[in-house]
Amino acid sequence: MSALDLVVVLLGVVALGATVAMVLVSVRMHRATQEVERSVRELDDVRERFEAEAAAALEELHLTVLRAGHQVDEVEALVDVANAIGERVDTATGATYRALTSPVIKTVALASGTRRAARRLRPGHDDR
Repeated sequence: MSALDLVVVLLGVVALGATVAMVLVSVRMHRATQEVERSVRELDDVRERFEAEAAAALEELHLTVLRAGHQVDEVEALVDVANAIGERVDTATGATYRALTSPVIKTVALASGTRRAARRLRPGHDDR
C-alpha cells in the first residue's frame, strides 16, 4: 500500500468518524428540539388556562367594584339624610330653647316674687 492509499484510507476513516459525530450531534439536537417543543406546548397550555382564570377573576373583580361603588353611594345618601336630620334637630332644639327659656324664667321670677310678697304680707314677719 502506497502512501497515497494510506492517506485516502485515513481520510476515509476521519470522514466516517466525522459523519458518525455529526449523526450523534444531529440526534441529540433533534431530541433537544423535541423537548423544547414539548415545553413550549406545556407553557402554551398553562398560558391559556391562566388567561381563562384571569379573565374570570377580572370579571368578578369588576362586578365587586361596581357593587362596592353602589354601596358607597347608598352610604353617602344615608349620611346626607343623617346630616339633614341632625340639622333639623339642632334647629328644633334652638327654637324650643328660645321659646321656653324666656317664659320659664319669667314664671320662676314671678313665683319667687309672689312668694316674697306673701311672706311680707303675713303677720309676724320681720322685714329684713
